[in-house]
Amino acid sequence: MSEKATDLGDPGPTLIESPADLFDDDFQPPVCDMRDLWGGPAARDRFIDILGSAMADSGSAILINHGIAPEELRAAEADALSIFTTVPEARKMRFVSPDCAYGEPYYLGYVPLQESMPSLPHAVEAWEFDRSAFRITGQDPASALDRWPDEKFEPALRTFWQRCEELIPPLGRALFEYLGVDPARYDADIAPTNDVLRINHYPPIATAPGALASPARVLAHEDYGLLSLMLGSPVEGFQVYRPRSGAWSRVRTPADALVVISGEWLRVIGNDHFRACTHRVSVPRDPAQWAVPRVTVLYTLHPYPAAVVRVLPEFDPKFAPASGMDFMTDVAHRLSEKCRALES
Repeated sequence: MSEKATDLGDPGPTLIESPADLFDDDFQPPVCDMRDLWGGPAARDRFIDILGSAMADSGSAILINHGIAPEELRAAEADALSIFTTVPEARKMRFVSPDCAYGEPYYLGYVPLQESMPSLPHAVEAWEFDRSAFRITGQDPASALDRWPDEKFEPALRTFWQRCEELIPPLGRALFEYLGVDPARYDADIAPTNDVLRINHYPPIATAPGALASPARVLAHEDYGLLSLMLGSPVEGFQVYRPRSGAWSRVRTPADALVVISGEWLRVIGNDHFRACTHRVSVPRDPAQWAVPRVTVLYTLHPYPAAVVRVLPEFDPKFAPASGMDFMTDVAHRLSEKCRALES
């Protein structure tokens, strides 16, 4: 598809898939090969340029040869599904957090189906873990295991979490190099990491074809954090918006690859040189996929509440400094306003 949307004027992304939406499925996020980052100067420059350009364009990229073994990915994927499908509902509900953060349902623990997005008829149930849930150095193992409905799920998901935690610093440094900024400038701001592992489960759809009230599963939104790494699903649904064409793309996630998703924190510190990726999840077009559970595992890095989120000093700032708490609350408020507008 040609980029016809630029001729029509881009009306901006819609929260829920609409018949009026423009789709360009020929566009897929660029592939970034981590072996290039560790290679010679030309290969390294190629990686930095591809990743930086991708974050400036749609805010999404596909990461291959990232160092997470296929068997580790499969184990994380299997446990991610099993935590929803084998744990009894009554036990799940014991892990529902009574609190939310930043003014919207951003929980640690179990998020029941539809609770996080009440406007969506086919929403997602989720489970969120921070570093306190993993048996790592300095963390009490018994306290960590208390965060899980069954301790058998912790090892494989801890491995995935740790591998992602190791990937974020070199990716961040590559993006700083793309901007011409000291690549080590932000190392101290993200260590130790304030990260969340979120598992999303989209249960099979029992509704008959043609009877769906909405194709939506998750509204279009931007992530809060710096970068997210997602182990995607072979079940269709993940869509990315590309302002250059005014079109959505149904992203195909290759086996054993990760999807890199930029967040609002990266957009702000980069002074709008990078996008915060606008993405959503819709029901698959093929009803045959409706009977298949869809699961994704997402690692994301957030600022600490007491941190200061500010534009890098190399740029004339478009954004005022804010505490991590105020920054996250503002992003949450904007998403809540979109939800309320949809409900009205």
